Amino acid sequence: MKLVIYGNSDFAELMYYYFTNDSKYEVVGFCVDKDFIKSDKFLDRPLVPFEEIEKIFPPNEYKMFVAVGYKNMRLRAKLYKKTVDKKYEHINYISSKSIIDESNIIGKNNAILHGVVLEPFAKIGDNNIINTNVTICHHAKIMNDCFIAAKSLVGGFTTIKNNCFIGFSSTILQKLIIEDETLVAAGSIVNKNSSKFDFLAGIPAKVVSNHKENGIEIKG
Repeated sequence: MKLVIYGNSDFAELMYYYFTNDSKYEVVGFCVDKDFIKSDKFLDRPLVPFEEIEKIFPPNEYKMFVAVGYKNMRLRAKLYKKTVDKKYEHINYISSKSIIDESNIIGKNNAILHGVVLEPFAKIGDNNIINTNVTICHHAKIMNDCFIAAKSLVGGFTTIKNNCFIGFSSTILQKLIIEDETLVAAGSIVNKNSSKFDFLAGIPAKVVSNHKENGIEIKG
């Protein structure tokens, strides 16, 4: 099955590797907005303007995966929506080295990487990145456009809402509501519900700041 990846970053390269070595999909090309094209090739595949994508890789013939990283979380959501508006069917990458239960419900355009454990009845929405060795416990729910960094743990019956960023090795305890655009610093333990736009850090995690104006932007 033929696949086009939106992106030409390190994360796009990573997803190309995963799809090529651990999926049934053949990556035939890449696309980005024309203002970001400096070459007509990426990883020896065609790199084409997103504005012209339907002419080159029509949506009735090619699947799409949006491989945009976490540095600007609102941008991730926006770019995914742009491809949805062009009527592409989005597929998931689910590592063969992850543990997925048959009771799990998983949406579209998710990257579920090596060593991820989804316990029974966990639900995953659309356009999420769930990095290596993350555990999502039973009945937990991850909504849309989230990034969960490696070795994090989400407790049972907890809901992580839209456009959240959970840093490396963080723990979100059970039966919590993590509101839209919450940012959790690496190594934190969250034991209370968050409010929208909270930046939480520490053990236990406390509110450090609020990023309502600019959203979650990760430097470096």
